[in-house]
Amino acid sequence: MPAVVLDLCPRERIWLDPARIGALYAQFGGAEVQALLDRAMIELANVRHDLTRQYAGRELEGFARNLRRMRRIADHLGLTTLARVAEDVGACLDRGDATALAATWARLNRSAAQAIAGGWDTAG
Repeated sequence: MPAVVLDLCPRERIWLDPARIGALYAQFGGAEVQALLDRAMIELANVRHDLTRQYAGRELEGFARNLRRMRRIADHLGLTTLARVAEDVGACLDRGDATALAATWARLNRSAAQAIAGGWDTAG
């Protein structure tokens, strides 16, 4: 019997808090919120790029700083899943658990890619 090789491609559900987006619309208005979202997605993409480079190079101080930056951006936009996973990666980093760090980093990388692409589900 031939061996079966599976290629698993997990897909994260990225939760967007509609109340947070509603608050941004109430505070800034439609055109300004769209511009803010556009800038934030570019910023998230840049932070993800930096995190990838820092993780590969084991630049852990910069990695921790950018994790906090990603979490702040995600919190501001109401991307609750992304913020929580960034926090989880930071906790693994703080504990020095290399195995958990690798797993949570992989999840954060997938989650960030999906968030940047706009693959959101609304919470609530």
